[in-house]
Amino acid sequence: IYRKPFLMALQPPLVDLGEKVTLECRSEIMFETFILTSLRKGTIKDSLQLSGENRLGRSQANFKIGPVTPDHAGIYTCYGSYNPSPYEWSDSSDPIDIKITGLYKKPSLSALMSPVVISGENMTLSCISDHQFDMFHLSREGVPLGQGLPAVQSHNRTFKANFLLGSVIRKGNYKCYGSFSNFSHVWSSPSDPWYLPVTDNHWNLHILIGLSVTMILVVLLIMILHCYCCSGIKRKSQEQASERHLSSVRNQDQRNT
Repeated sequence: IYRKPFLMALQPPLVDLGEKVTLECRSEIMFETFILTSLRKGTIKDSLQLSGENRLGRSQANFKIGPVTPDHAGIYTCYGSYNPSPYEWSDSSDPIDIKITGLYKKPSLSALMSPVVISGENMTLSCISDHQFDMFHLSREGVPLGQGLPAVQSHNRTFKANFLLGSVIRKGNYKCYGSFSNFSHVWSSPSDPWYLPVTDNHWNLHILIGLSVTMILVVLLIMILHCYCCSGIKRKSQEQASERHLSSVRNQDQRNT
């Protein structure tokens, strides 16, 4: 009936077990009530209601959740309504997927190539665990990247997934997690972070040009110094030859007299 509100998490959507998270539902429509619902496996699991607060010409409500347990994991949406018509809700907000982390042993994360990436190059990060996870997930700065990859068993009885980041890579701290298919919203503890410093091709080009120019100038300076030294030695040799000739002439004159 009404335009959908906007739902956002005031903390990253990956929430450690026992921590708290706040979901803010807001709208330009002055709703009197906001309703927050959580879904798990397609079924509404819980529903919360809060009175809307008028802030800066808009209405909003902050839903505080936690300390979180695995039961808090799931997909959250919110709605707005007016008190005189509590059964007439707005369209649902865009969903937020809340993952609870920290229930299983952490996997390990490593780069399959150089840890320093040049912008435009491909990079692959490998997530490995001796836990028989069904899926592995990658995050950057606390935000999940994509839908995850299925775990593949290696010959050494470990399980892994290789994340190809492609040619568009953002620098930052990357972590990976493991999960099981029957509890897809509950993840393991995060791996130790892997920091990817991405260098810019333009800066590399500037550096190469600068080094090339410097080397050319050094070579030219060496050539100039070499020529100067050679000319000085030649001039000195000529002067010494002239002096020997004059000395010889003087000696000859003295003998003649």
